[in-house]
Amino acid sequence: MNFSSLVPHIKERLTLHHQLYSMQCKELAWEENLCYALKKAGFGSDWRPDSNHKSGVDQTTDIGVRIGNKSGAVHDDVVTINGSRSTKHKTLEEKLEFLRVKKEDYIFCLGCEKKEWDRGLKIYYFIVIDSNKINYHDQQWSETIGRTGRYKDKVNGWEMTNENYSAKISKSMSDQLWTTIKLDMCEEIHDIVIG
Repeated sequence: MNFSSLVPHIKERLTLHHQLYSMQCKELAWEENLCYALKKAGFGSDWRPDSNHKSGVDQTTDIGVRIGNKSGAVHDDVVTINGSRSTKHKTLEEKLEFLRVKKEDYIFCLGCEKKEWDRGLKIYYFIVIDSNKINYHDQQWSETIGRTGRYKDKVNGWEMTNENYSAKISKSMSDQLWTTIKLDMCEEIHDIVIG
C-alpha cells in the first residue's frame, strides 16, 4: 500500500498545531491528526476521541488496515520508537510470546530529529513501517546487567540486534519495549517541514 496521499493532510494539521503550540505533536494529538488525514485521503478511520489507549492498534481503516501510532526519535539513519509494556509477562519467553501476536499491520510514526528542533527547525518525518518485518520472537536475545541503582550487577532487561533493527526491554521502565529501526527498512519516509 502507498500512504503518500496522507502527507498534505498531515501537514495541514501540523501547521494548525503549531499555530497554537511550540511543542512537538505526539501521542493522542498525533492519533487525532492521523485520523483526520486518513478520512480526508479516503481511507477512513475508527478512531474516537475517548482517550482509550489500547495496546497495539490505535485505529483501523475502513478496509481493515490496523495502524499503531508512534512518536519517534530520528537520528542519522535510524528511528527509535517505544512499544508495549510487558510487566505482566514475567519471563523473557512470555514477553516474546506476547510480542509475537501482531496487533497492527503498520506502524505510522511521526518522528523528529532533536538537533533540528534544537535549531528551531520544525521538521517531522512521517514514517510507515510494516510491522510484519519486525519479529521479536525469532531473534537472539541476551540479558543486560545494571551498572547503578537497584539493578546494579543484576539483570535489568534484555536486548537483541540484527542487521535491520535492534530492541531492548528495560525492567526499570515497566518492561517497556524500545525498538531502533534502520530507515532503509521502512516502507515510506516523508519529510514534512512546518514553516
